[in-house]
Amino acid sequence: MKNFNEHSCALIIRFLRKEVGKRKAKCVVVGISGGIDSAVVSALAVKALGSGRVFGLVLPDSVVTPRIDTKHAIDLATRLKIRNEVIELDRVRNQLLHRLPRNRLARGNLLVRLRMSIIYYYAAILNGIVLGTGDKSEIILGYFTKYGDGAADLFPIADLYKTQVRSLAKYLAIPDDIINKKSSARLWKGHTAEGEIGLTYEDIDIILDHLARRIPIKNSRLKQKTVKIKQLIEKNKHKHEMPVICKIL
Repeated sequence: MKNFNEHSCALIIRFLRKEVGKRKAKCVVVGISGGIDSAVVSALAVKALGSGRVFGLVLPDSVVTPRIDTKHAIDLATRLKIRNEVIELDRVRNQLLHRLPRNRLARGNLLVRLRMSIIYYYAAILNGIVLGTGDKSEIILGYFTKYGDGAADLFPIADLYKTQVRSLAKYLAIPDDIINKKSSARLWKGHTAEGEIGLTYEDIDIILDHLARRIPIKNSRLKQKTVKIKQLIEKNKHKHEMPVICKIL
């Protein structure tokens, strides 16, 4: 019997080969942030398709992206032997923000949407498709930017909780520096996912799994945090909805 990581890896590889083949794409394009999710997706894509059919984009903004993230992303692309391009976004974003009202969250989301625009640009010229890097924890919570990192053609790890992605990363021999790093969308300087949500992913995943399987949470500490998780899911429900069409006929 295969262990969970081996089983997950095999399923995702088959998924990628099948779906990329159906779309007759020449390659897949993935934004490599230096974080664990994009590292795992990139490694799985190479296993499924070969390094020659994976294109990585490293898209830092020096104002909010730590240099170590950019280094980890470039090192990973080199290690996986995939074609890649590094494009600094700070100047482009600043030119736009100069003419826009100030708002920290809106500014952060603009950066994420700029990244996805560039990723799709490369997908178009390479006749490729875009791989999303969102995991199950982020997607259920709605912890992503609508039409930013929430936009993609395929989501290889979207049925794995963050803690399961960490386990799979170890199985794939992703560097420990990436695995042990605090997850962050880098929307602003010093931003981390767990810091913004106010819970660790260990707690988040236990709560989400109990909610999904409708198992009562008995731990009093987690019971209190479940209220916050439910509120966050409800608040971000709109991110999972298709735009509403006004029906004429």
